[in-house]
Amino acid sequence: MLRISNYRLYLVFSVFFLPCLSVDLFSQSLQDEARMATSKDQVATELSKLELLLNTDPQLTREISEILLHKAQDLDNDLLENEAKLWLGASLSSIGKYDSSIIVLDSWSMHNGKERNINYVKRNFHKAVSHYYLGEYSTAVDLFLSTANAHELTEEPKFHGRYFRVLGEVYRAADNLNPALENLEKALGICEEAQDTIGVAATLNRLGVVYYQKEEHEIAEKLLLQSLDISQQAGLDGVAANNFNDLGELYYATKEYEKCLALYERALQMAQDESTRINTLNNIARLDWNLGRFSEAVNRAKEALALAEEMNILTYKVDATKIIADSYEDMGKYVDATHFYNIYINYLETLFEEEQTKQIVELETQYQTAQKEREIENLQLQQLAEKERQQLYLIGLIVVALFLLILLMLFVQIRRNNRKISLQNHKLEELNASKDKFFSIIAHDLRSPMIALQGVGQKLEYFIRKEKQEKILEMGGKIDRSIDQLNHLLNNLLHWAASQTQSVPYKPEHIDLGEIINENVELYKGLIESKGIKIEQSRNKAMVFADRNALSAIVRNLLSNAIKFSLEGGRITVCAEEQTMGTTLTIKDEGVGIEKVKLQSLFGNSTFSTFGSMGERGFGLGLKLTKEFVDLNKGTISVTSEPGKGTCFVLGFPSQAKGVERRLDTA
Repeated sequence: MLRISNYRLYLVFSVFFLPCLSVDLFSQSLQDEARMATSKDQVATELSKLELLLNTDPQLTREISEILLHKAQDLDNDLLENEAKLWLGASLSSIGKYDSSIIVLDSWSMHNGKERNINYVKRNFHKAVSHYYLGEYSTAVDLFLSTANAHELTEEPKFHGRYFRVLGEVYRAADNLNPALENLEKALGICEEAQDTIGVAATLNRLGVVYYQKEEHEIAEKLLLQSLDISQQAGLDGVAANNFNDLGELYYATKEYEKCLALYERALQMAQDESTRINTLNNIARLDWNLGRFSEAVNRAKEALALAEEMNILTYKVDATKIIADSYEDMGKYVDATHFYNIYINYLETLFEEEQTKQIVELETQYQTAQKEREIENLQLQQLAEKERQQLYLIGLIVVALFLLILLMLFVQIRRNNRKISLQNHKLEELNASKDKFFSIIAHDLRSPMIALQGVGQKLEYFIRKEKQEKILEMGGKIDRSIDQLNHLLNNLLHWAASQTQSVPYKPEHIDLGEIINENVELYKGLIESKGIKIEQSRNKAMVFADRNALSAIVRNLLSNAIKFSLEGGRITVCAEEQTMGTTLTIKDEGVGIEKVKLQSLFGNSTFSTFGSMGERGFGLGLKLTKEFVDLNKGTISVTSEPGKGTCFVLGFPSQAKGVERRLDTA
């Protein structure tokens, strides 16, 4: 019968019974045992527990290894200190703290010629894994090569299994799928024979991903579901999270998006390390982008990017910036899209500078060479011939890699140029569309008053013969309104044409703003009375320093809009007030108001047609001119509005000539 130690009993409890019991109780017990260790043998005993604990609870492994590291330092024992650093670095790597892991493992002490023991090999192995996840492939390859014969230094089958699993993962990441399958199947056999539940679940997961890359989706799904079942039964949340993520990828490829999103959300909930969390956030962001949810995609990808930058994981930064750039482009935010696309290109170039493909090929070559050397130790001539062949193969691969790099650079440059051209074409199309809409509305607005005047002469002649005085007066009012509307439109068009050619006369002088207001209120008196509108007008003397014609056009346009959009019996407030910093003009109505979407682009380059409370038509040219004339006179303009409650324009003008730059008429 097998003997089960108290420590192994804890691991059994942690897998099968901790959902019902307190994890904190076991954790505290293990930490207390570590704190109570005082002698060399006691510290060594506690350290021997950490490798098994690492597979089930890396966070607890980190906490205990920190305690034992201080104990080893107090005992001034380098061997114990190195072993404590090994498990501290390995646990930091397992929870996604890759930079911290490398710092701890780099502090390993070399002494007495014993640095080549199995713990040193494991140290290099975990350090290589951290560099690999950080995207530092060149360093990772060098360290991984130092572990190429690690399985010969130990009889630990779990380490053998992990060695071949990680080697297979390196091949998979390089899209070298046949060697990946070979090593992963070898790892699976070792883990099954050793009854290593974690190793079996993790290896099945990686095999599923390889078959997904080979586009054999049925096999991939079967392997991933098998891994998920094992990991959930054993309480391996980290492996389960990876399976949810990879199954999500599989359903994304088959366009089963609802299944895909549900799996990604499960993966995000169960993620035990930041690396898995970042990858999952990027996957959800990509799905949002594919479904047209661009704002959600940007938010998810930015969250992933912040974590990736904090952990310095280059591959995830590449994925996140690409999603953000594509989303902003589809949202029409081309400045933001260009900004993040440039960041994406910089990250991508850095990634390729690592020459990952070349280094992985070197890994394959060195590994195969090591295998051959053990098989044909006594055949020196064959070894030399093999080396020459491999060198030629490597040179050829370097040439191919350089050629591909040049092609990539050309592709990136062409894509940049195409994006610039596309943006320019888009802007040109917008300008043409605005022009067509502009002339269409002008034609319509010119036609409306002309139609109103059509046949007026015949109607007047008829009403005069019939002596219908009230009809004649009514026709006179219609004629006045049509002519006023036509005159107002033509004035605005003339002003707009002058502003486009930069030939607007600018002759500023000191003017009483109240006089300008009175003149324009009188101009619209008939229309005001016809709608029964009440004008509340301040009688204060308020001086401004501005061009009279431009100022009159500003007041006329804003007053016209206030009347047009006021309801019958409404009220318009016009107030001019001279203050210390200048003179303020406020024009407020209680009419139909302006929608929030239109309010944001009210003074922009686009024009849009609107209707007043009694069907009066306008298209925004007056407000565009108003903004240009306000700028011409060194003034300011702001607007607040709420649909159904009215609109308020607030303008500011200088009251003195001091500090105002005079612009002469260039016409």
